[in-house]
Amino acid sequence: MRTFTVPTPFTVEFITQLAELNSEFADSGGQVLELYGSFQTGPFNSARPAKYLPAISREQFQRHVHQAREHGIAFNYLLNAPSYSNHEYTHEGRRELTELLTLLVESGVASVTVAVPYLVDIISSTFPQLEVVVSTIGYVGGVAGIDQYAEAGAKRIVLDMEVNRDFQFLRTACMESPVPLEVIVNPVCLSQCHFKYNHNCVAALGSQSLLRGGVGTPYNQYYLNWCYLRKLSRESEFLKSPWIRPEDQHLWEEAGINYFKIAGRGLPGAEILRLCHAYLVQSFSGNLLDLLGWPHWLAFRDNGDGTRLPPLEVFLDNAALEGFLDFFAQQTPVCRLGCKRCGHCHAWSRRALRFNDPSLREQYIANMQRNIRHLVEDMPTAEQTKAAFAQWQQQAARQVVK
Repeated sequence: MRTFTVPTPFTVEFITQLAELNSEFADSGGQVLELYGSFQTGPFNSARPAKYLPAISREQFQRHVHQAREHGIAFNYLLNAPSYSNHEYTHEGRRELTELLTLLVESGVASVTVAVPYLVDIISSTFPQLEVVVSTIGYVGGVAGIDQYAEAGAKRIVLDMEVNRDFQFLRTACMESPVPLEVIVNPVCLSQCHFKYNHNCVAALGSQSLLRGGVGTPYNQYYLNWCYLRKLSRESEFLKSPWIRPEDQHLWEEAGINYFKIAGRGLPGAEILRLCHAYLVQSFSGNLLDLLGWPHWLAFRDNGDGTRLPPLEVFLDNAALEGFLDFFAQQTPVCRLGCKRCGHCHAWSRRALRFNDPSLREQYIANMQRNIRHLVEDMPTAEQTKAAFAQWQQQAARQVVK
Protein backbone atom coordinates (compact mmCIF):
# COMPACT_ATOMS: atom_id res chain seq x y z
CA MET A 1 0.00 0.00 0.00
CA ARG A 2 1.12 3.56 -0.72
CA THR A 3 1.40 5.31 2.63
CA PHE A 4 1.36 9.10 2.56
CA THR A 5 2.66 11.54 5.14
CA VAL A 6 1.39 15.10 4.68
CA PRO A 7 1.79 18.51 6.34
CA THR A 8 -0.90 19.90 8.60
CA PRO A 9 -2.13 23.49 8.96
CA PHE A 10 -3.30 22.58 12.50
CA THR A 11 -6.92 23.60 11.86
CA VAL A 12 -9.76 21.63 13.43
CA GLU A 13 -11.55 20.95 10.15
CA PHE A 14 -8.46 19.70 8.32
CA ILE A 15 -8.31 16.28 9.98
CA THR A 16 -12.03 15.70 9.47
CA GLN A 17 -11.66 16.52 5.78
CA LEU A 18 -8.57 14.33 5.51
CA ALA A 19 -10.42 11.41 7.12
CA GLU A 20 -13.21 11.86 4.56
CA LEU A 21 -10.61 11.76 1.78
CA ASN A 22 -9.15 8.55 3.19
CA SER A 23 -12.62 7.03 3.29
CA GLU A 24 -13.21 8.00 -0.33
CA PHE A 25 -10.01 6.26 -1.40
CA ALA A 26 -10.18 3.33 1.02
CA ASP A 27 -9.92 0.81 -1.81
CA SER A 28 -7.41 2.70 -3.94
CA GLY A 29 -4.21 1.24 -2.52
CA GLY A 30 -3.20 4.55 -0.95
CA GLN A 31 -3.95 6.21 2.39
CA VAL A 32 -2.78 9.25 4.35
CA LEU A 33 -1.65 7.65 7.59
CA GLU A 34 0.66 10.33 8.99
CA LEU A 35 0.62 14.08 9.53
CA TYR A 36 3.74 16.14 10.14
CA GLY A 37 4.35 19.56 11.62
CA SER A 38 5.93 21.45 14.48
CA PHE A 39 5.58 24.45 16.72
CA GLN A 40 6.33 27.72 14.98
CA THR A 41 9.56 28.36 16.82
CA GLY A 42 11.76 27.04 19.61
CA PRO A 43 15.34 26.24 20.59
CA PHE A 44 14.84 22.89 18.84
CA ASN A 45 12.89 23.89 15.78
CA SER A 46 12.23 22.62 12.29
CA ALA A 47 13.87 23.53 8.99
CA ARG A 48 11.27 26.10 7.95
CA PRO A 49 11.17 29.82 8.78
CA ALA A 50 8.67 30.98 11.38
CA LYS A 51 6.91 33.38 9.03
CA TYR A 52 5.47 30.43 7.05
CA LEU A 53 4.50 28.17 9.96
CA PRO A 54 1.24 27.98 11.93
CA ALA A 55 1.53 29.56 15.36
CA ILE A 56 -0.20 27.17 17.76
CA SER A 57 -0.42 26.80 21.52
CA ARG A 58 0.54 23.67 23.41
CA GLU A 59 -3.13 22.94 23.97
CA GLN A 60 -3.95 23.28 20.27
CA PHE A 61 -1.08 20.97 19.42
CA GLN A 62 -2.20 18.28 21.86
CA ARG A 63 -5.82 18.45 20.69
CA HIS A 64 -4.71 18.18 17.07
CA VAL A 65 -2.55 15.11 17.70
CA HIS A 66 -5.38 13.49 19.66
CA GLN A 67 -7.92 14.26 16.92
CA ALA A 68 -5.64 12.74 14.29
CA ARG A 69 -5.16 9.56 16.33
CA GLU A 70 -8.94 9.19 16.67
CA HIS A 71 -9.07 8.97 12.87
CA GLY A 72 -6.22 6.47 12.63
CA ILE A 73 -3.67 9.07 11.54
CA ALA A 74 -0.33 9.22 13.35
CA PHE A 75 1.60 12.41 14.04
CA ASN A 76 5.24 12.98 13.10
CA TYR A 77 6.99 15.92 14.77
CA LEU A 78 9.68 17.75 12.80
CA LEU A 79 13.02 18.38 14.49
CA ASN A 80 14.74 18.49 11.14
CA ALA A 81 16.93 21.59 11.28
CA PRO A 82 20.44 20.75 10.04
CA SER A 83 22.03 22.53 13.01
CA TYR A 84 21.09 23.79 16.45
CA SER A 85 24.13 26.01 17.03
CA ASN A 86 25.61 23.18 19.18
CA HIS A 87 22.86 23.78 21.72
CA GLU A 88 22.34 20.02 21.99
CA TYR A 89 25.80 19.70 23.54
CA THR A 90 24.98 21.94 26.51
CA HIS A 91 23.26 21.21 29.82
CA GLU A 92 20.54 23.73 29.03
CA GLY A 93 20.07 22.33 25.55
CA ARG A 94 19.71 18.72 26.68
CA ARG A 95 17.25 19.79 29.35
CA GLU A 96 15.12 21.69 26.80
CA LEU A 97 15.29 18.81 24.36
CA THR A 98 14.15 16.38 27.04
CA GLU A 99 11.26 18.66 27.96
CA LEU A 100 10.14 18.83 24.35
CA LEU A 101 10.40 15.08 23.78
CA THR A 102 8.51 14.42 27.01
CA LEU A 103 5.73 16.72 25.78
CA LEU A 104 5.61 14.88 22.47
CA VAL A 105 5.29 11.48 24.15
CA GLU A 106 2.61 12.76 26.53
CA SER A 107 0.74 14.26 23.57
CA GLY A 108 0.66 10.97 21.69
CA VAL A 109 3.16 11.82 18.95
CA ALA A 110 4.29 8.64 17.19
CA SER A 111 7.52 9.69 15.51
CA VAL A 112 10.10 12.45 15.17
CA THR A 113 11.92 13.46 11.98
CA VAL A 114 15.49 14.65 12.51
CA ALA A 115 18.50 15.59 10.39
CA VAL A 116 21.25 15.71 13.03
CA PRO A 117 22.79 12.22 13.54
CA TYR A 118 23.49 12.90 17.22
CA LEU A 119 19.79 13.51 17.81
CA VAL A 120 18.92 10.21 16.12
CA ASP A 121 20.97 8.38 18.72
CA ILE A 122 19.77 10.52 21.64
CA ILE A 123 16.08 10.11 20.85
CA SER A 124 16.19 6.41 19.94
CA SER A 125 18.14 5.65 23.13
CA THR A 126 16.34 7.85 25.66
CA PHE A 127 12.83 8.00 24.18
CA PRO A 128 12.23 4.60 22.57
CA GLN A 129 8.49 5.38 22.48
CA LEU A 130 9.23 7.69 19.55
CA GLU A 131 10.08 6.26 16.15
CA VAL A 132 12.99 8.20 14.67
CA VAL A 133 12.73 9.15 11.00
CA VAL A 134 15.69 10.65 9.15
CA SER A 135 14.86 13.81 7.24
CA THR A 136 15.68 14.34 3.58
CA ILE A 137 17.98 17.04 5.01
CA GLY A 138 20.09 14.17 6.33
CA TYR A 139 21.06 13.81 2.63
CA VAL A 140 20.99 10.03 2.60
CA GLY A 141 21.74 9.06 -0.98
CA GLY A 142 23.89 5.96 -0.55
CA VAL A 143 23.63 2.52 1.02
CA ALA A 144 26.37 3.44 3.51
CA GLY A 145 24.27 6.35 4.75
CA ILE A 146 21.26 4.10 5.23
CA ASP A 147 23.33 1.72 7.31
CA GLN A 148 24.85 4.52 9.39
CA TYR A 149 21.51 6.01 10.36
CA ALA A 150 19.93 2.62 10.95
CA GLU A 151 22.77 1.70 13.33
CA ALA A 152 22.21 4.99 15.16
CA GLY A 153 18.56 4.03 15.74
CA ALA A 154 16.57 5.33 12.76
CA LYS A 155 13.44 3.34 11.90
CA ARG A 156 12.67 5.04 8.57
CA ILE A 157 14.65 7.25 6.17
CA VAL A 158 13.41 9.98 3.85
CA LEU A 159 15.91 9.84 1.03
CA ASP A 160 17.85 12.76 -0.37
CA MET A 161 15.72 14.18 -3.18
CA GLU A 162 18.71 13.84 -5.52
CA VAL A 163 18.15 10.07 -5.72
CA ASN A 164 14.42 10.30 -6.48
CA ARG A 165 15.06 9.30 -10.10
CA ASP A 166 18.10 7.08 -9.54
CA PHE A 167 16.30 3.77 -10.01
CA GLN A 168 19.44 1.69 -9.96
CA PHE A 169 20.11 2.97 -6.45
CA LEU A 170 16.47 2.80 -5.35
CA ARG A 171 16.09 -0.85 -6.30
CA THR A 172 19.30 -1.87 -4.57
CA ALA A 173 18.63 0.27 -1.51
CA CYS A 174 15.08 -1.04 -1.06
CA MET A 175 16.34 -4.64 -1.22
CA GLU A 176 19.20 -4.10 1.23
CA SER A 177 17.88 -1.45 3.64
CA PRO A 178 17.02 -2.68 7.15
CA VAL A 179 14.42 0.13 7.44
CA PRO A 180 11.67 1.47 5.15
CA LEU A 181 12.67 4.21 2.70
CA GLU A 182 10.56 7.22 1.77
CA VAL A 183 10.60 9.77 -1.07
CA ILE A 184 9.20 13.29 -1.39
CA VAL A 185 6.86 13.40 -4.38
CA ASN A 186 6.64 17.13 -5.10
CA PRO A 187 10.00 18.81 -4.51
CA VAL A 188 10.58 22.08 -6.33
CA CYS A 189 14.35 22.31 -5.80
CA LEU A 190 16.88 22.35 -8.62
CA SER A 191 18.33 18.98 -9.46
CA GLN A 192 21.89 18.45 -8.20
CA CYS A 193 21.79 21.76 -6.34
CA HIS A 194 24.86 22.13 -4.16
CA PHE A 195 23.50 25.29 -2.53
CA LYS A 196 20.65 23.44 -0.81
CA TYR A 197 22.56 22.59 2.36
CA ASN A 198 23.21 26.21 3.21
CA HIS A 199 19.71 27.17 2.05
CA ASN A 200 18.28 24.70 4.56
CA CYS A 201 20.56 26.08 7.28
CA VAL A 202 19.38 29.60 6.51
CA ALA A 203 15.72 28.57 6.52
CA ALA A 204 16.08 26.73 9.84
CA LEU A 205 17.65 29.76 11.49
CA GLY A 206 14.48 31.55 10.47
CA SER A 207 12.60 29.86 13.32
CA GLN A 208 15.30 29.26 15.91
CA SER A 209 14.30 31.08 19.09
CA LEU A 210 17.81 30.98 20.55
CA LEU A 211 18.70 33.88 18.30
CA ARG A 212 17.64 37.48 18.72
CA GLY A 213 14.04 38.33 18.00
CA GLY A 214 12.53 35.12 19.40
CA VAL A 215 11.06 33.99 16.05
CA GLY A 216 14.28 33.41 14.17
CA THR A 217 16.63 35.50 12.10
CA PRO A 218 15.41 36.85 8.74
CA TYR A 219 17.30 36.33 5.51
CA ASN A 220 17.14 37.75 1.99
CA GLN A 221 16.07 36.11 -1.26
CA TYR A 222 19.50 35.18 -2.59
CA TYR A 223 18.90 31.42 -2.87
CA LEU A 224 15.32 31.73 -4.12
CA ASN A 225 16.48 34.32 -6.64
CA TRP A 226 19.38 32.13 -7.80
CA CYS A 227 17.15 29.07 -8.15
CA TYR A 228 14.49 30.70 -10.27
CA LEU A 229 16.92 32.69 -12.36
CA ARG A 230 18.45 29.36 -13.35
CA LYS A 231 15.03 27.86 -14.09
CA LEU A 232 13.81 30.74 -16.22
CA SER A 233 17.15 30.89 -18.03
CA ARG A 234 17.31 27.14 -18.65
CA GLU A 235 13.79 25.86 -19.09
CA SER A 236 14.81 22.18 -18.82
CA GLU A 237 15.51 22.81 -15.11
CA PHE A 238 11.75 22.74 -14.49
CA LEU A 239 11.76 19.11 -15.67
CA LYS A 240 15.03 18.18 -13.96
CA SER A 241 13.60 18.96 -10.51
CA PRO A 242 13.10 15.49 -8.98
CA TRP A 243 9.29 15.54 -8.73
CA ILE A 244 7.08 12.50 -9.25
CA ARG A 245 3.89 12.75 -11.30
CA PRO A 246 0.78 11.33 -9.58
CA GLU A 247 0.33 8.98 -12.55
CA ASP A 248 3.85 7.55 -12.23
CA GLN A 249 3.95 6.48 -8.59
CA HIS A 250 3.80 2.85 -9.70
CA LEU A 251 7.40 3.15 -10.96
CA TRP A 252 8.57 3.82 -7.42
CA GLU A 253 6.34 1.12 -5.95
CA GLU A 254 7.87 -1.36 -8.37
CA ALA A 255 11.31 -0.26 -7.16
CA GLY A 256 10.26 -1.03 -3.56
CA ILE A 257 9.11 2.37 -2.24
CA ASN A 258 5.86 2.38 -0.29
CA TYR A 259 6.25 5.59 1.75
CA PHE A 260 5.53 8.88 -0.02
CA LYS A 261 5.83 12.34 1.50
CA ILE A 262 3.94 15.37 0.23
CA ALA A 263 5.68 18.71 0.81
CA GLY A 264 3.73 21.90 1.48
CA ARG A 265 4.10 23.23 5.01
CA GLY A 266 2.66 26.70 5.16
CA LEU A 267 -0.07 25.97 2.61
CA PRO A 268 -3.75 26.38 3.52
CA GLY A 269 -5.63 23.20 4.35
CA ALA A 270 -7.60 23.26 1.08
CA GLU A 271 -4.36 23.30 -0.93
CA ILE A 272 -2.88 20.39 1.02
CA LEU A 273 -6.06 18.38 0.50
CA ARG A 274 -5.87 19.12 -3.23
CA LEU A 275 -2.34 17.71 -3.30
CA CYS A 276 -3.45 14.64 -1.35
CA HIS A 277 -6.34 14.06 -3.76
CA ALA A 278 -4.05 14.19 -6.80
CA TYR A 279 -1.65 11.59 -5.41
CA LEU A 280 -4.38 9.35 -4.01
CA VAL A 281 -6.32 9.31 -7.28
CA GLN A 282 -3.02 9.01 -9.19
CA SER A 283 -4.13 11.52 -11.77
CA PHE A 284 -3.82 15.24 -12.35
CA SER A 285 -5.00 17.48 -15.16
CA GLY A 286 -3.42 20.84 -15.90
CA ASN A 287 -0.25 22.63 -14.87
CA LEU A 288 2.03 20.27 -12.94
CA LEU A 289 3.69 23.29 -11.32
CA ASP A 290 0.46 23.71 -9.32
CA LEU A 291 1.55 20.65 -7.32
CA LEU A 292 5.01 22.07 -6.68
CA GLY A 293 4.22 25.18 -4.63
CA TRP A 294 3.40 28.79 -5.33
CA PRO A 295 4.94 30.50 -8.41
CA HIS A 296 8.13 31.70 -6.75
CA TRP A 297 9.26 33.74 -9.76
CA LEU A 298 6.46 36.26 -9.05
CA ALA A 299 8.54 37.50 -6.11
CA PHE A 300 10.68 39.30 -8.70
CA ARG A 301 8.05 41.39 -10.46
CA ASP A 302 9.28 44.74 -9.17
CA ASN A 303 11.41 46.78 -11.54
CA GLY A 304 14.23 49.05 -10.47
CA ASP A 305 12.19 52.17 -11.36
CA GLY A 306 9.33 51.25 -9.00
CA THR A 307 7.02 49.81 -11.66
CA ARG A 308 5.81 46.22 -11.60
CA LEU A 309 5.82 43.57 -14.30
CA PRO A 310 2.59 41.75 -15.17
CA PRO A 311 2.43 38.12 -13.96
CA LEU A 312 4.56 35.64 -15.86
CA GLU A 313 2.67 32.40 -16.44
CA VAL A 314 4.69 29.21 -16.68
CA PHE A 315 2.72 26.13 -17.74
CA LEU A 316 4.09 22.59 -17.46
CA ASP A 317 1.48 20.43 -19.18
CA ASN A 318 1.08 17.26 -17.14
CA ALA A 319 -0.67 15.42 -19.96
CA ALA A 320 2.30 16.10 -22.27
CA LEU A 321 4.62 14.41 -19.75
CA GLU A 322 3.17 10.94 -20.19
CA GLY A 323 6.17 8.65 -20.59
CA PHE A 324 8.75 11.23 -19.45
CA LEU A 325 9.64 9.45 -16.21
CA ASP A 326 9.70 5.98 -17.78
CA PHE A 327 13.11 6.90 -19.20
CA PHE A 328 14.63 7.10 -15.72
CA ALA A 329 13.18 3.77 -14.61
CA GLN A 330 14.09 1.92 -17.79
CA GLN A 331 17.35 3.54 -18.93
CA THR A 332 18.68 4.40 -15.42
CA PRO A 333 20.76 7.43 -16.50
CA VAL A 334 23.45 8.63 -14.07
CA CYS A 335 22.22 12.21 -13.74
CA ARG A 336 24.92 13.25 -11.28
CA LEU A 337 27.44 12.93 -14.11
CA GLY A 338 25.76 15.79 -15.93
CA CYS A 339 23.39 16.26 -18.84
CA LYS A 340 25.67 17.17 -21.75
CA ARG A 341 25.41 13.79 -23.43
CA CYS A 342 21.76 13.13 -22.57
CA GLY A 343 19.30 15.91 -23.42
CA HIS A 344 16.23 13.99 -22.27
CA CYS A 345 14.81 16.74 -20.04
CA HIS A 346 15.63 19.44 -22.57
CA ALA A 347 13.81 17.61 -25.35
CA TRP A 348 10.72 17.06 -23.20
CA SER A 349 10.71 20.68 -22.00
CA ARG A 350 10.21 21.72 -25.64
CA ARG A 351 7.05 19.60 -25.70
CA ALA A 352 5.56 20.27 -22.29
CA LEU A 353 6.67 23.70 -21.04
CA ARG A 354 5.44 27.06 -22.24
CA PHE A 355 5.42 30.71 -21.15
CA ASN A 356 2.58 33.15 -21.73
CA ASP A 357 5.02 35.82 -23.00
CA PRO A 358 8.65 35.07 -23.97
CA SER A 359 9.62 38.75 -23.86
CA LEU A 360 8.15 39.06 -20.37
CA ARG A 361 10.22 36.06 -19.34
CA GLU A 362 13.35 37.98 -20.40
CA GLN A 363 12.29 40.93 -18.27
CA TYR A 364 11.94 38.67 -15.23
CA ILE A 365 15.39 37.27 -15.92
CA ALA A 366 16.82 40.80 -16.09
CA ASN A 367 15.14 41.68 -12.77
CA MET A 368 16.60 38.60 -11.10
CA GLN A 369 20.08 39.28 -12.43
CA ARG A 370 19.93 42.86 -11.16
CA ASN A 371 18.56 41.75 -7.79
CA ILE A 372 21.33 39.21 -7.23
CA ARG A 373 23.98 41.84 -7.91
CA HIS A 374 22.27 44.13 -5.41
CA LEU A 375 22.15 41.42 -2.73
CA VAL A 376 25.80 40.54 -3.27
CA GLU A 377 27.37 43.96 -3.76
CA ASP A 378 25.32 46.29 -1.52
CA MET A 379 25.66 46.07 2.26
CA PRO A 380 22.34 46.50 4.12
CA THR A 381 22.15 49.51 6.39
CA ALA A 382 21.50 49.14 10.11
CA GLU A 383 18.03 50.60 9.53
CA GLN A 384 17.27 48.05 6.81
CA THR A 385 18.34 45.18 9.06
CA LYS A 386 16.18 46.48 11.89
CA ALA A 387 13.22 46.83 9.52
CA ALA A 388 13.75 43.26 8.24
CA PHE A 389 13.58 41.92 11.81
CA ALA A 390 10.40 43.87 12.50
CA GLN A 391 8.75 42.67 9.29
CA TRP A 392 9.75 39.07 10.05
CA GLN A 393 8.15 39.25 13.49
CA GLN A 394 4.98 40.76 12.04
CA GLN A 395 4.72 38.03 9.42
CA ALA A 396 5.19 35.32 12.05
CA ALA A 397 2.55 36.93 14.28
CA ARG A 398 0.00 36.70 11.47
CA GLN A 399 0.23 32.90 11.43
CA VAL A 400 -1.85 32.36 14.57
CA VAL A 401 -4.29 29.46 14.17
CA LYS A 402 -7.74 30.12 15.63
